[in-house]
Amino acid sequence: MGFAAETEDLLNNAQKKITAKHLDMIVANDVSRKDAGFQTDTNAVKIIYADGHVEDSPLMAKTDVAHLILDRAKALKDKIF
Repeated sequence: MGFAAETEDLLNNAQKKITAKHLDMIVANDVSRKDAGFQTDTNAVKIIYADGHVEDSPLMAKTDVAHLILDRAKALKDKIF
């Protein structure tokens, strides 16, 4: 699993990273947003899987985003192993 904090071309840049780093999933967020990313208590992410599936999260508290990421990572681990 990896992370991509982007200000431009979020999906394309994250998909390049998932391929280049041979990841099973990457969590991408647009850090140029005023209501998400740095210096705020909320975030909205896109979880991109190696098969190309993209899951968009709504704007939510960062602790909820963390739980979402952990849930998806566990589900992916259980599927792979």
